[in-house]
Amino acid sequence: MKISNQKIAHVDLSSSNVKFEEIDNEMRKNYIGGGGINTKILYDSDAMYHDPLSDKNVLVFGAGCLVGTGAMSCNRMVVSAKSPLTDMYGDSNVGGSFPIRMRSVGIDHLVISGRASELVYLLLKADGTIEICPAEGLRGKHTNETVDILVERHGDKCEVACIGMAGENMVLYASVIISKIHAAGRMGMGCVMGSKNLKAIVIEYNEKKFVAHRPEEFNNVRFKWVSQSKKAMHTKLGQVYGSLFLMEINMKNKQLPVKNAMQGTAEDEESILPDMFKVKHQTKKITCHSCPVACSKSYGIKEGRFKGEKGSRMEYGAAVIGPYLGIYEWDKIIHLKLLCDYIGVDTIEMASSVGLVLEGFEKGLIDEGLVGRKVSFGDIDDIEYLVRKMAQRDGIGSHIANGAYRAGNSLGCADYAFCINKSSTALCTNKRLVRSLGYITSTRGGDHLKSFAFSMQNGGYYIARHLFKIKNVKKQLDTTDKVGRVLWWHENHKNVVDAIGLCLFAMQGLTYMGCAFFDDFAEIIGSQYGFYCNEVDILKASERIYQLQNSFNVNCGLSLGDYKWPIRKKEDGLDERYIAGSVIKSRDEPGMLPEYFAYRGLEMGIPSYEKFSELEMSEYFERAQCVHSKTAKSFDDILKEVKITVRFKLKDRIYVNLSSKLMGKLIQKKSEKTQKKIKKKLYSADKQNL
Repeated sequence: MKISNQKIAHVDLSSSNVKFEEIDNEMRKNYIGGGGINTKILYDSDAMYHDPLSDKNVLVFGAGCLVGTGAMSCNRMVVSAKSPLTDMYGDSNVGGSFPIRMRSVGIDHLVISGRASELVYLLLKADGTIEICPAEGLRGKHTNETVDILVERHGDKCEVACIGMAGENMVLYASVIISKIHAAGRMGMGCVMGSKNLKAIVIEYNEKKFVAHRPEEFNNVRFKWVSQSKKAMHTKLGQVYGSLFLMEINMKNKQLPVKNAMQGTAEDEESILPDMFKVKHQTKKITCHSCPVACSKSYGIKEGRFKGEKGSRMEYGAAVIGPYLGIYEWDKIIHLKLLCDYIGVDTIEMASSVGLVLEGFEKGLIDEGLVGRKVSFGDIDDIEYLVRKMAQRDGIGSHIANGAYRAGNSLGCADYAFCINKSSTALCTNKRLVRSLGYITSTRGGDHLKSFAFSMQNGGYYIARHLFKIKNVKKQLDTTDKVGRVLWWHENHKNVVDAIGLCLFAMQGLTYMGCAFFDDFAEIIGSQYGFYCNEVDILKASERIYQLQNSFNVNCGLSLGDYKWPIRKKEDGLDERYIAGSVIKSRDEPGMLPEYFAYRGLEMGIPSYEKFSELEMSEYFERAQCVHSKTAKSFDDILKEVKITVRFKLKDRIYVNLSSKLMGKLIQKKSEKTQKKIKKKLYSADKQNL
């Protein structure tokens, strides 16, 4: 049975014109899907030459090419546009049922251009047609209210993506909220949506089945992923903690961004350990479509001022707003997280922007008259006051709404905005140099998820031995040797993960067990769509995705001078050891940025004829501003130095199975033991208060 190769839907809000084009196998093979095809669509538009808030910008919702096929944890999409926050390439990755529903009506990529004359929403009907509908009565509504209204209007089986007040008022880091609980938060995609006068996208229900061209081959990979995921230590970690385990890891490493990254640790931090959240607020585990991990947690506040507030999906990126703003009570963190979702704003950029104002006020650089009242770290009322001001763009809120980088400049507090390419990072560290280098090479500005070097952290060290011939990974983590190639590999792997729609969190367990590498990607994509490709073809597809994103940024003005880390200056009262740990002077060491540029075929960060020729992208020579490179490495040379696929021998399989089983049990027992201690402590405190 031949399956439809799905379509790209183009909606021009200025003219109300809708047209469709089919995705052929050549585009699949060259750019895969999801964030990959999104990148090509955005690059081929004129968006990079125009203001992100003009009607010339293009907003693209792109589902991964394996979403809805039954492939494990493939339920995600990428939202792309020129970012109003960074003025360069921007995207945000999000999951839930919305990507599945979009594919079920025959649309893989929804491309929105122009600007509506009044507030509207899009209705993607079950038959694949698209209507532009007036959004009467939706202006100013919170995202949860908007979803309720549209579900009542179009049926309880529809899915809704929408913006809140922040998007309508074009807060530069406004998010797109998917069905109340999923957030496309980074880089201001909700702001772009608001600039187009687009309040929401509604998808009607359609139960479409996807049948692979070579089902036996497809199922071989699918079943392998599921069986290996169930054995993996990372799966157990996700089931127990979700991404909240990062709270404890960063506490141990003294790398929490406490009080706008003034310090890496705090006296009260143990009160926001993940097990405290589990005891006091977690109600149940929830799972995304086709995922065995179930890392999401439903939660509720059972007592106190915010009693009755509840939600789903508490992740590290939301929880970290607590230490960032000096708050160490889970109920207050939950309250702020829900507020961010209701108004539709990114938690990370919000925390850094509000944190900058709090530090500026504390140091006497911002006066009370501008703020409207005294404010301080740790005061929930002060922080909520600033967040609401931001959403309305009122007074001091107009500065906060522009993000930490711009707020720092406009308020005279630039020393306290820790950004790379205008995106907040919470500082970098000279520990785990591959992670810090990844911040400055990220094509969407300072961000840890574009590279996410899983083989060099979180217990993935065994993989690095096979990929990069590194014997003692832990010792090499803080050296400058081979950092460029490690970063290059992980960025390319992540591009494919985003292109097929695989969840990054679920992926960690697969790679540790020796699967979900470039060979698996080639087999499962090719068998689904009916063409043949190998692991190098997939690697080259990923490289094309990177090259277009980087070239997009070069066209937006990116230069070598923008590859720099933020620095916190020495001041009285700050721990000198903490500051010393954030000072990085090794960018130009041979194994760092120079090696990375050689692997990418870049000359001082500029695309090269050599790499574009090797990728058969000569049609982009002029548009990409290509130059000749003296150091570019060919793929043949690169693949002599690194492997792109891990092939475990019997002893390797025995090792990872035993270590995963042991560590999984230890994680579970540790959590249970810690929870018992917490419950006993809380019980004793309650007795004393009686």
